[in-house]
Amino acid sequence: MTFHVRSSSASRWVAAAALAAPMLAMAQTEPVCDGRLFLSQNSSTSLNSVSTTSNPMTFTAIGGAAGITYNALGYSPTNGQLYAMRTDGNGNFLQRLDQTSGTVTNLGAVASLPASPVYNTGTVGTDGTYYVKPFGNTSVVYAIDTAALTASAIALSQPFTASDMAWVGGVGGSLYSVADNGQLFSINVADGTVTPIGTPDATGGVLGAQFGGTNGLFGSANNGSGFYQIDLGTGQKTLISGSPASGTNDGANCPNAAITFPADLSITKTNGQTTYTPGTNVVYTITVTNQGPFAAMGAKVTDALPSGISTANWSCTASAGGSCTASGTGGIDDTINLPNAGTATYTLTMAVPANFTGNLANTATVAAADGTSASADANAINVNPDPNPANDSATATVTPPVTQPATPVPTLDVWALGLLAGLLGVMGFRRRGAQ
Repeated sequence: MTFHVRSSSASRWVAAAALAAPMLAMAQTEPVCDGRLFLSQNSSTSLNSVSTTSNPMTFTAIGGAAGITYNALGYSPTNGQLYAMRTDGNGNFLQRLDQTSGTVTNLGAVASLPASPVYNTGTVGTDGTYYVKPFGNTSVVYAIDTAALTASAIALSQPFTASDMAWVGGVGGSLYSVADNGQLFSINVADGTVTPIGTPDATGGVLGAQFGGTNGLFGSANNGSGFYQIDLGTGQKTLISGSPASGTNDGANCPNAAITFPADLSITKTNGQTTYTPGTNVVYTITVTNQGPFAAMGAKVTDALPSGISTANWSCTASAGGSCTASGTGGIDDTINLPNAGTATYTLTMAVPANFTGNLANTATVAAADGTSASADANAINVNPDPNPANDSATATVTPPVTQPATPVPTLDVWALGLLAGLLGVMGFRRRGAQ
């Protein structure tokens, strides 16, 4: 009887372990969706990881060359796999790439996907659909089911030539592509509508590797001119970092994550005085510095007025190509852009009321725009908090003037007064005698 109970207990434990094992395995293979960037280059093609911890960014080869040429790189957020299409033959053959070794596995031909022309433009959407566009001035995008190896065509409302595209905005987002002539397009995958955005910006040439995050669109230029952020409202490019040149260039990242770059912002606040005089002005100098390594875009500077102070005005100047609001009234609440090593210097003048008492104290703060929250600026690129949050605030305290106590008038008791009266009387008598 006792043996039977132990056996049953052991059996239940084994059964539970057997059920847990697949779940544990699934947990261990859960897709990683973060800001990692992958870059494929050259022919035969090699895979690289991209580090955004330093500026210029570092590009590190993952294994050696694949022995084949592939393009249209894409990262699936649903299974954590990298996909690409072969471009040196068998153009409709889907490839899977190992992220640790760069090894390529041929998954076979995709049904209903023409073998030519080859596919040099590709990305994966938030639902795991792999989108590819044929080489050249073409007007079709194919939606590939990577598990079933089937494709369906999406007819585009207008043709364009591009070297990559990316999914931007996470869930509820859309396909975007910077065409080879610099024109930004959005692509509605539901009906194929292609919408030009802004005017063409040929800065940097062809962006053969494009990356889309929840916070915007980025691209690495084929000619090695750099790594750019693309404004989704105007289509204009902003240089963020250097990048290597390549004849065959493509990029991938998880579309459900923000792509961020560190920028160490610091702030100081001084006023050159330790006390104030009621009824006069107190003037502060507030300096915000970007200690890098990347530009700080859309950072927030605030300095609320102390309790009891209602009148103030301020001005600002920025260095090294940075920008801030030229002037304002009241407390500071400003948005700034600062390149690496750039500064924004504010002069804040506060009017102290004549009846003000107590210490005059307030704190200035700076914070990077947060590209990871739902209420954040959609184009925010910096990490928040920044790498060194300890220097993101500064407080200045000015004390009231020290009032010196009045010098007391000496007083005399009755005996002292009597003695003084006697002395004065004697002095008066002597004067009369001397006359």
